[in-house]
Amino acid sequence: MMNLRKATISDMPELRDLYQQTIRTVNSRDYNALQIAAWSGRGDRLSSLENKINTQHFFIAETPDKVITGLASLEDDGEFDMMFVHKDYQRQGIATLLANHIIQTAKELGIPLLTAYVSITARLFFEKIRFRVVQEQSVNIDGVELTNYQMVRAIQ
Repeated sequence: MMNLRKATISDMPELRDLYQQTIRTVNSRDYNALQIAAWSGRGDRLSSLENKINTQHFFIAETPDKVITGLASLEDDGEFDMMFVHKDYQRQGIATLLANHIIQTAKELGIPLLTAYVSITARLFFEKIRFRVVQEQSVNIDGVELTNYQMVRAIQ
C-alpha cells in the first residue's frame, strides 16, 4: 500500500537519489552512457529541485515505513513536469497512482490540457494513460542530445 503526500524540502536527498538511480538503471535500456550521465547529472542541481518543490504541485509515493518509491509534479500551466519511479519498485502500479493523482489535480485546478515531455522509456506508459504524441524531439543537456516526445492529454 503506497501513500501519497506533498513533497517537502527535507525529501530532497532521497528524491535526488531516486531520480538519478532511476535514470541510471531503468532508462539505460533506451539511452547510451553519455546520455545517461548528462541526464542524471541534472539531479545534482538541488536549487532546481527545491524550486520545483516550492512552486509545483509536487507529490511523492511512499511505503508505510516512509521509503519514497516515486515522484510526480505538475505546473500550474498544465505541464506534467516530472515522474520517476524508484528502480526497485517498477511495475507495481506506482506510476499509475501518481499519474492519476496528477490528472485529478489538473481537473481540480481547471487545467484543460496536460503536456508532458516524455522519455523513450516512459512513452508506452503515457500512451496507456491516453496521452498522444505531438512530436518527437531532440533535447540538449550539457551538449548531449537526447530524444524525447512531447505528449498531450485533454482533461475532461
